[in-house]
Amino acid sequence: MRKLFILMAALGLVAAACGGDSGGSCEEVADEAIEVIQGVIDEMDSLTIEELGAMEDEPEAITELERRADELQSQADELGCSDAEMEELLTARVGNLEAEGMFGGLLIDELEGGGFFE
Repeated sequence: MRKLFILMAALGLVAAACGGDSGGSCEEVADEAIEVIQGVIDEMDSLTIEELGAMEDEPEAITELERRADELQSQADELGCSDAEMEELLTARVGNLEAEGMFGGLLIDELEGGGFFE
């Protein structure tokens, strides 16, 4: 379960960074951030409780998410995307996230209930 909480904290990091290499607008940045978050959800949904508990290293999706955070923040800054604007855009897109398993569902619930910038 400890790794699940680490994952949730990492999701908060990418959501706060919100952006991407190819986006030319705040909307495109939000779309890309949601794609990255969906990748984390997909990877976590593929794990069993036993696999999650036995992990010694972070899942690849978390590693990618952390790698992208600085890039995403720079892009959002360059575009002049405020935190308030990005929170609104990301919140509007959270309904696009899909989960097939318990872990993904928990992550989506957390984003729906807690927002992106807490």
